[in-house]
Amino acid sequence: MSEPEGAAGPTVWLLTDDRPGNRSQAIGAARALGRPFEEKRLAFNEKAKRATPRLGATLETLDDVSQASIAPPWPDLVMGAGRRVAPIARYVKERSGGRAKVVLVGRRAPGGFADLTIRCSYFRQAPDPTLLELSLPPTKIDAAALAAAATGPDPLDGLPHPRAVALVGGPTGRHLFSDAFAGRMAQELAAAATAAGASLAMVTSRRTPPSAIAEMRRNAPTADIREWRPGGGPDPVAALLAFADLLVVTGESESMLAEAAAAGKPLTIVPLREKPAGWKQRLRDRIAAAAQGSGPVARVCARAMRDGWVSPRRSLADLHAVIVSRGWGRVFDGRLNLDPPAPREEDSLVRERTEALFATPVSEKAA
Repeated sequence: MSEPEGAAGPTVWLLTDDRPGNRSQAIGAARALGRPFEEKRLAFNEKAKRATPRLGATLETLDDVSQASIAPPWPDLVMGAGRRVAPIARYVKERSGGRAKVVLVGRRAPGGFADLTIRCSYFRQAPDPTLLELSLPPTKIDAAALAAAATGPDPLDGLPHPRAVALVGGPTGRHLFSDAFAGRMAQELAAAATAAGASLAMVTSRRTPPSAIAEMRRNAPTADIREWRPGGGPDPVAALLAFADLLVVTGESESMLAEAAAAGKPLTIVPLREKPAGWKQRLRDRIAAAAQGSGPVARVCARAMRDGWVSPRRSLADLHAVIVSRGWGRVFDGRLNLDPPAPREEDSLVRERTEALFATPVSEKAA
């Protein structure tokens, strides 16, 4: 995928993997730049499972087709999200003699070699001059994407207005999503929609277990529950966001939350319960806390975080609090949020910081 051609200028590569959240954030950052870009959708092999800070600059984690796509002429800028694209971006930077600038997005993208790292404030990252902190991650959902989706078929046709759409995720390494919770959530959302005079569609994702979907159907027989799986047709999110009047999102995915917030509709968040932190995560938390201080220990801890050896814990509760405090949504309390959100203006920050890289001589790049 390439964005439509514009005026001549710096060439931009966008490196993406197979994870929808990473791809959405990478596309969002690239679109915020406002320049044409070429997307290179990468396929990885088993070597990609190794810790990326050890790999350095390499293409050995890619399959043969993807390796062949990373070749001269080198771009002026490489952007990407997620830890697996980092060695590829580093390879391009080194092969270009340092001319290609690198912008990485996300908590787990090692930023020690990047010219700019974009992360969210709730990651509690150590201060760094190459770090840009945002309230919400970038997302591929923007005004243009919503306008384009609104010209297509209405996926909610037949449901009366106002129409509430609940985007349902599922369990993660950090969050619990039991069948009982899914059934109770569906029942409570259906009751809240009825109280608000709204119809309700609940759309599942690839992470929603079939047994949880069955409980949702059993506990909310009046709701329009739709199953979506990869390969089951185009991703319906943009169209759902465009045609919904009210939005509900389970709170375990920052990408889903960012996409919903970008739609500019009243947003309700349903938090998922977190699993207790293990000893490894508690150790990471201590390192992240130490990195906020001063002195040699703080510098070592900050370097470990910057280079990707230690990933700070995602505090989704902090993210929910940011969304509420900025007027972008509300946590579910038995009622659907009916208030329109405050405006969001963070794309300009991404654009300004990225554009500044083009004026930076090679000798001034971050090491």
